[in-house]
Amino acid sequence: MVKEAPGPINFTVFLTMFGEKLKGTDPEETILHAFKVFDTEGKGFVKADFIKEKLMTQADRFSEEEVKQMFAAFPPDVCGNLDYRNLCYVITHGEEKD
Repeated sequence: MVKEAPGPINFTVFLTMFGEKLKGTDPEETILHAFKVFDTEGKGFVKADFIKEKLMTQADRFSEEEVKQMFAAFPPDVCGNLDYRNLCYVITHGEEKD
């Protein structure tokens, strides 16, 4: 996938490429399950600050710029919550639900 990138890979490019690879399959549940680990109350969202902290401190760490790009594409609500169900939908289907 890296060789197929049209240029430098930022979060938006990653999501687009990832979504293109997943179309036609049913991976949405897999992605949802990954987020549900952090959503112990089953509300469909997680705190954006919590996700930011995890993305910047665990495994393949995101930079501050990558986190900003993610939240620009998928902004948290006024309470600071990230709707991971919508995020998963966009990743797997390429557009937001109405």
